[in-house]
Amino acid sequence: MINFFVLLFSLYSYALPISITQKQDLNFGTLVQGDSKKVISPKGSEPNNARFIIKGDANTVYTIILPLEIYISLNGAGLKKIKVHKFKSKPLVGANGLLNSKGKQALKVGATLAKIGVNKPPGNYFGSFTIDVIY
Repeated sequence: MINFFVLLFSLYSYALPISITQKQDLNFGTLVQGDSKKVISPKGSEPNNARFIIKGDANTVYTIILPLEIYISLNGAGLKKIKVHKFKSKPLVGANGLLNSKGKQALKVGATLAKIGVNKPPGNYFGSFTIDVIY
């Protein structure tokens, strides 16, 4: 007698999508023509850093990617630009994010605003930047 056993099974493993939600803008405050560069730290004591909440799989490491530089412009119209660079984050850029047991972590971002030229017209300067978070 010959017995044949066929065992079929599938294992599914999937990760929850990782998401990022902005909680606070990066804000360099009020400056005037001729002001030197302004540095905003990603540390918790800095009231003007950008703040985000990252959500995904509990107890999972993720990677943070920040821009090298961006330009903010007068009324966001692309004219009269000022460079924003040296982006830094807490946790640090790279594979340094770690979601807690509830699948969350706060991410804080700071950057350096270049010196304001003496000929820059007054007004509101703004722009946007992209942060990538990936498993």
